[in-house]
Amino acid sequence: MAQRGLTDDQLRQTLELVETHGTVAEASIESGLNRSTFESRYRRALDRFGSDIEEQKNEAVLPTFPDEDISTPEIISHLKKRWEQKHAHEQAKRWFDIKIKSDNCYGLVVVGDPHLGTHTNWGLLERDVQIMATTPGIGAINIGDTVNNWGMRLIQLYADEDISRKTERQLAKWFLKDAEIPWLCWLHGNHDTMHSEFSTYLKAINVRQIPMIDWQAKFKLVFPSATIRVDAAHNHKGTSIYNPLHGQRRADLWGENADIFVAGHHHTWALQQHENAGGEVVVYSRCRGYKFHDEYANVHQFNEEQFGSSIIFVIDPAASANTRVKPFADLKEGAEFLTWKRNRS
Repeated sequence: MAQRGLTDDQLRQTLELVETHGTVAEASIESGLNRSTFESRYRRALDRFGSDIEEQKNEAVLPTFPDEDISTPEIISHLKKRWEQKHAHEQAKRWFDIKIKSDNCYGLVVVGDPHLGTHTNWGLLERDVQIMATTPGIGAINIGDTVNNWGMRLIQLYADEDISRKTERQLAKWFLKDAEIPWLCWLHGNHDTMHSEFSTYLKAINVRQIPMIDWQAKFKLVFPSATIRVDAAHNHKGTSIYNPLHGQRRADLWGENADIFVAGHHHTWALQQHENAGGEVVVYSRCRGYKFHDEYANVHQFNEEQFGSSIIFVIDPAASANTRVKPFADLKEGAEFLTWKRNRS
């Protein structure tokens, strides 16, 4: 009952004792009261004068700032929306449709690694660009590695080449826009992302909104009467010294069904067409690209192959399965066959 009759002065003295001695334990000894009694008195003093003491200590009135970011629930909500948008984008890229307006024969050209620069076979590339730009019924895919785009430790290789990063971008812009190639899709290979700014640059100048996809594109050429499924990758997983198309075979066996499996990357070419275990006629292929006299390939004793820089698949949607797709390792020969087929029909 005595506690209830404590005066304001007694309560203030209790607070002063704690402030002077630093702890409740030391202050209780100094007061001569037992610990529990003193603690009870101290709690009452805090309840009575605690806010006044804080105000007296802080003579300055400090500003109050708003939170530097939105609340955690708002952040989670925002991230959820971004993930949903990203997920929808990624899902839309899986087996997307490229619609072909007629059932006439069509030429799908897969352009091998261009590596536009000092080691490009420009005579051959200009010939093939002209064929793609002027032959009716052709659509093209860039399999990736548009330029060298040296980055990281390999950036020193610019010292051995009479070309700058700026010039590479000028050549890439020509290839994408000014060469008038009827592009269907561009892949970004390892060189395109070696210095990440380059792939961002390509997307920025892509005014025609040609699909630009990292490494692999799975899409369908949808004709009025048939659909051709294409699995195009800068490279498919898996290699073998006994089979240059091991990666494409592996993708067919353990991946998703396609009529055409095609890659680049290795600077070699090969073609194979057969009926697989599921009774589907499929084409495995690899295009060589346009980079020649490569010091790295020479030092590591890779064969410098001379043909198959680009592969053209002549597609007749009305034909039977065993003749529906005809691959050619020479673009000129394949374009002539395509023109003959289109004129015949």
